[in-house]
Amino acid sequence: MVMSDAFDGRLSFDPGSKVVQLPYINYLRELGSTFLNSYTNSPICCPSRAAMWSGQFVHLTQSWNNYKCLNANSTTWMDLLERNGYRTKMLGKLDYTSGSHSVSNRVEAWTRNVQFLLRQEGRPVSQLVGNMSTIRIMEDDWKNTDKATQWIRHTAALSNEPFALYLGLNLPHPYKTDSLGPTAGGSTFRSSPYWLTKVSSELVSIPKWLPMAAMHPVDYYSTFTKNCSSKFTEEEIKSIRTFYYAMCAEADAMLG
Repeated sequence: MVMSDAFDGRLSFDPGSKVVQLPYINYLRELGSTFLNSYTNSPICCPSRAAMWSGQFVHLTQSWNNYKCLNANSTTWMDLLERNGYRTKMLGKLDYTSGSHSVSNRVEAWTRNVQFLLRQEGRPVSQLVGNMSTIRIMEDDWKNTDKATQWIRHTAALSNEPFALYLGLNLPHPYKTDSLGPTAGGSTFRSSPYWLTKVSSELVSIPKWLPMAAMHPVDYYSTFTKNCSSKFTEEEIKSIRTFYYAMCAEADAMLG
């Protein structure tokens, strides 16, 4: 069984599928099952992973923010498979145990309900690198993809045991903005001309954005901390969204 949960599912169906070429995601969709309506236990990264890895609701894991997740010795579905005769392997981004994010993530959990805003992340920007022969941009993800491929071919394929492989990619998450230091959040959307050719830029839309005064408090807070509250030209917005789709295409190639 292969599952993919890192993409906006609307990119797999018309009209979204016309925006960016995702041959391997679409291959899975055609051969498998796609949930047209789904619900996440939590819209926040680590609490959602804590629910997935533990098989428990968020009110049971008590994971409410990116700082507080599972204890390091918590039992996961991978542990249960291993106990029942599966050969298992975990590679790449896991990020479901407590403390791996900054303390600010812990503080932000309660400041969202008061008139108090923490520092902003870097302003979202797009960044072009390399040329038409530049394919491997997110090097860490590609290295882990290579390790996963080797493990399947040289370990899982040679065993009579069933196997479970988990490969966590960081893409299409934006890159850290290096100029803001080691603790900066991800706000740089980076890709190369090669991946940009997979995107039909003329079909990239510009979504409506409510004025700050009309936003739900949570949207207001996220818009501010993610530094989306300032003025962006239509050209900037379209560029950032185009680069994001190009990053999705690179992640799709890793799946392939």
